Amino acid sequence: MTRLVAFLAPRFPGLSARVRACGEEDRMLLLSADSRTRLELKTTGGRLRISLQDIVEDHSDHPDWHSLNALVAELELHRSVSEHVPVAIWRQEPDGRVVWGNAAYWSLAERMETVADLSPGQFPQVFKDLTNTLVASESAHRLQLKLPGESERLWFEVSACTLGADSVFTAVPADTVISAERKLREFTQTLTQTFAHLSVGLAIFDRKRQLTLFNPALGDLLGFDAEFLVARPNLMRFLDQLRERHMMPEPKDYKTWRQQMSDLEAAAAERSHSETWPLPDGRTFRITGRPHPDGAVAFLFEDISAEITLSREFRVELETGQAVIDTMDEAIAVFSADGRMTFANRAYARLWNLENESKTDIVTFIDASRRWQQACMPSPVWGDARDFASEMSGRTTWHAEVRLANGRKVACRFEPLPGGGTMAGFTQAQLQLFKANGTDQGDAVTTAVGHV
Repeated sequence: MTRLVAFLAPRFPGLSARVRACGEEDRMLLLSADSRTRLELKTTGGRLRISLQDIVEDHSDHPDWHSLNALVAELELHRSVSEHVPVAIWRQEPDGRVVWGNAAYWSLAERMETVADLSPGQFPQVFKDLTNTLVASESAHRLQLKLPGESERLWFEVSACTLGADSVFTAVPADTVISAERKLREFTQTLTQTFAHLSVGLAIFDRKRQLTLFNPALGDLLGFDAEFLVARPNLMRFLDQLRERHMMPEPKDYKTWRQQMSDLEAAAAERSHSETWPLPDGRTFRITGRPHPDGAVAFLFEDISAEITLSREFRVELETGQAVIDTMDEAIAVFSADGRMTFANRAYARLWNLENESKTDIVTFIDASRRWQQACMPSPVWGDARDFASEMSGRTTWHAEVRLANGRKVACRFEPLPGGGTMAGFTQAQLQLFKANGTDQGDAVTTAVGHV
């Protein structure tokens, strides 16, 4: 109360005395020093009520003094904001004449050299031929300005709104956006040109699973028309087309296929995922899915039919070679340059009692030579054999003879192979004796093996 009285006292002389003089159920009126405000003091039930009221000489619709001050302050605020905002804003009449523009608009007009011949009170016209179409549209339009005497062009996102019969326009600088879009477009074109020379089909789907990038090899491999790919189909429509064209393994039912495709998408979105698809036409595709930033996913389609055919032919050759050496009487084992056994025939397994051994264990030349040494009588041959296998050059074929623990002789042959490999061959002397006597070979093998 004391603070309020002290605040009002300069405008209402004698206010402090009047407040002290107020009694019960009393009412007083005071006039301000400028005679524009009336103050009422009223006491009721021990409470003092102070009211302020502006004195209006007439009953017109003009705002009171406080409202007028508030309106002026708000107007100054709006003017300050419009002058300091870094976006060009202007107002123009239906005939296109500009009637107001902020500081950013005037700065842009000076750069365009449109302010030299203006009459007093006239505003420059920076953007020409802005029609009602722009005003009626809800989205912004991109417009460009060419600076006089320069090759540089300024880009703006121009939007408009109606204000009575006039229109208010806003031009937001878009040079950064245009530059970023151009760089992205150039980068995309570079990627497209790079991918165009790949024989692997590439399809990149964005986070909404819309096709955003593909290369010509994709259409060539899958038989898709360019119109279909340019239309940016989503992933499930893309896979549906693959199924209709029989470019994927035929599932038992559509529900199972849909689930398989959902699993493929989920696996590719989380980590690198690869599948092999044998097609009904005999070809084989390798499908690789890789996750990309921002939830995108890329699929690579590769025709590996030639690779699969070559692998099958190579496997057949290996099986044929294995079958051939299995028919030989000589026990043969082949070791690679690093000393690991790559294959051995049946005669080798029978000679060294390895028929029940696991074929998945890695056996080195040293392991095998120790096995040979344990099955034979003491001989320096095995140490020489290990030295022979460890040498990389200057090797020649050499022969030796050892005796098994049962006393039978075994002729040993060690051959250097291309690439640093080694072949070890073992022939029982008794088997050769049977051959020399003209005994049937099959019976000889059975007899020799039976006594080992």
